[in-house]
Amino acid sequence: MNARHAPPSGERSSRRRFLAMDLAGADLATVSEVLTALLTQTTLGPEDRVQLLGNALVMEALNPFWVDGRSPGEAHRMLRTADPELAEAVEALAPMLLGRAEARDDAQNAVAEIEELLGTA
Repeated sequence: MNARHAPPSGERSSRRRFLAMDLAGADLATVSEVLTALLTQTTLGPEDRVQLLGNALVMEALNPFWVDGRSPGEAHRMLRTADPELAEAVEALAPMLLGRAEARDDAQNAVAEIEELLGTA
């Protein structure tokens, strides 16, 4: 991080404190506080934070099952057997997360095409 993008010293000390924490034995409230503080210190907007946390939820839900060469569909079927409520939450979130990711990609591609047409790329 260069000086132009360096956070104020209070943020640096807060970030150092969080990064130095041993979260291996931390309780849910402590981890939640750390995640909230880290997200607050980013330049991500609320929509990007929701996208990030939604993606993390889906990945964490599927993580125990998406191993040994299993497909995402197989992992989801295993999740549905192990925890039907969590599987329903993943099913509800997935279309929204995918739609937002595709819209962001489409917007970036459109900007790149316009820049190319204008010769500014």
